Amino acid sequence: MSDAAKSSLVPRASLADAVYERLREDIVRDVLPDGSSLSQVYLAERYGVSRIPVREALRRLQAESLVKATPYHQFVVTKPTGDQILELVDIRMTLEDLALEKRGSVPDAVIAELRAINDQMKAAHGEEFLALDRRLHQLVAGPETMVAEMISDLRTRIHMHLANMVTDAPGRSTATDEHERLIDALASGDMDAARAVMREHVTTSRDFIVKRLEASSVRAEQA
Repeated sequence: MSDAAKSSLVPRASLADAVYERLREDIVRDVLPDGSSLSQVYLAERYGVSRIPVREALRRLQAESLVKATPYHQFVVTKPTGDQILELVDIRMTLEDLALEKRGSVPDAVIAELRAINDQMKAAHGEEFLALDRRLHQLVAGPETMVAEMISDLRTRIHMHLANMVTDAPGRSTATDEHERLIDALASGDMDAARAVMREHVTTSRDFIVKRLEASSVRAEQA
């Protein structure tokens, strides 16, 4: 293979990654709602690329169960059902608890960073709040661990529901108050207390999602 041919492989791979990230974001943020048909021609035009990186991105999303292929090779957005969403939250709780069970003492520098992030969250909202929240949980779990990576993936799958939870000030305030208690427990080295706060924290999210799903079900029955 010539040097020119070799060099062409990197941009193609990078382009496929970029399309995958943008398409995945559009799906999890409901820009492309459940049931949307995804024509490769349309997506190529939407993202200004050829069909090759689009096809690669769709295959990756199919492996994540965010899209499915129809018999005629048209891809369709598929999102988890209400029961599946709650299952994902329950899995997240188990993983968050596992991360803390495995976590050793948290260095003072990390504690300071966690406090700084939580302070920033008190003045943030929308996507900025969620990005800071994701970073805080990665630090708590241990940013280089596989469990942290799995937690991050689960958060992406339920992103829309987390976003709805923190659209108003009370939801954001509840989250930062629980974070503060979690950080205090980590700072004191009381991992049992930290695990208890984390379980409470994820349960708060779960309860909110249950209420929204129930309200959505009632609206659907009344329609």
